[in-house]
Amino acid sequence: MFDSSFRQQASAWQRQFQLRQQGSFLQRLLAWLVLGVMLLVGAFILLFALVLSWILIPIMLYRHRQRIRRFREQAQAYQQQSTAAGGTVIEGEILHKEESERR
Repeated sequence: MFDSSFRQQASAWQRQFQLRQQGSFLQRLLAWLVLGVMLLVGAFILLFALVLSWILIPIMLYRHRQRIRRFREQAQAYQQQSTAAGGTVIEGEILHKEESERR
């Protein structure tokens, strides 16, 4: 049962393929031209994206380095202001909260 339905479907596909092969030369030429143009457009888009990334990556890295440098300068200036004001910050970590509350 399954084998006969598969054969019927395969023969139907073969008939459809044969009907499509009977297209004129101009139809096949037009199809090849359209597919070729689509392939070229896709290649140009890919090439454009590649060149754009080559241009933008160094710019983005430069801006990132500038931002990091500004952040470090601000942190250093803040640290100098806090030490100049005479405030000393001692950083620590509470290991056992119960012991710190009892004292």
